[in-house]
Amino acid sequence: MIAWWNIRKRKKSRKLVYGQLQQQRIILQEGVAAHARIIEIEAVQELLKGYVELKAWVVIRLQEKLLYQLVHTMILAEKVPAPGAVVPVRVMPDDTSSIMIMS
Repeated sequence: MIAWWNIRKRKKSRKLVYGQLQQQRIILQEGVAAHARIIEIEAVQELLKGYVELKAWVVIRLQEKLLYQLVHTMILAEKVPAPGAVVPVRVMPDDTSSIMIMS
């Protein structure tokens, strides 16, 4: 039998994952294409089968400006980029803190 706190913990993490997926869907539809260089990967945590939560510092050139940003995104475990790699991203034009790594 599974303890009630483990069930509650799973439901909470599932809710967070679905919220993240919905946010990424909006960024994919309305975001502007750009390229980013991965500076540092801070944390990788497994969320669902094959998907991990990635926290990475990236630098993006947008309209002749360099933007350093901490990105929280979900990505397949086998497609986690290495530091120094240049990856395609989508950025929301109104909110530059909303970034999705496309690799």
